[in-house]
Amino acid sequence: MYLVALLAVAMLPMLPPEQVEIKVMTGALRQRTPILSVASFRAWLASRPDEEHWELVEGVPMMTTPPNRRHQRIASNLESLLNAALRRHNPALTAYHDIGVNIISTVPYDPEPDVAVIREDENPDPRYADRFYLVAEILSESDKSVIESKRDIYRAHPSCTCILLVRQDRIEITFDRRTAEGWQSQALYGADELTLQEFGLTCLVKDVYRDTLLG
Repeated sequence: MYLVALLAVAMLPMLPPEQVEIKVMTGALRQRTPILSVASFRAWLASRPDEEHWELVEGVPMMTTPPNRRHQRIASNLESLLNAALRRHNPALTAYHDIGVNIISTVPYDPEPDVAVIREDENPDPRYADRFYLVAEILSESDKSVIESKRDIYRAHPSCTCILLVRQDRIEITFDRRTAEGWQSQALYGADELTLQEFGLTCLVKDVYRDTLLG
């Protein structure tokens, strides 16, 4: 879902001279070193129109293309399934779509997961969450170049216990779970059961794809 579309001209006044040199690669402007910190990116982001959606990946601002209807339906289904389960299991937790998260990384990252589970009382900032317990990414072909690095960043976040990578071209969810022995990963398919004990959710994988052509 990524379209690398750096507005280099608009950003140049923000950048130190040694970081101005850029080169064109397959229609995208990329830098040899990260060009923006998270703080600089967020300050720049405040100047952009609300209808634009950007993430900072390895110091590079990346514009995300508008999600297609299938993407939106899958994210909405997952958010609804999680919130219904959380109301029964742990009402202190809430699932949101397209929420900003604050992460710990040596490389500037400012991702916006498609769905995240947080505690409201731990996150007073209405836009960005410091602590999150689950993140989900609805994947498309253009995510291939960045998803593994984002996955590593999510895994490094101390409060994150679950990562869901949800395909939108077929019924398949990769479920990463933090255990006492480290992270374990499992691929699940349509008739398989998705069980997230920490969040009180048990459903069929195909339920996440309800009301799509795949479901």
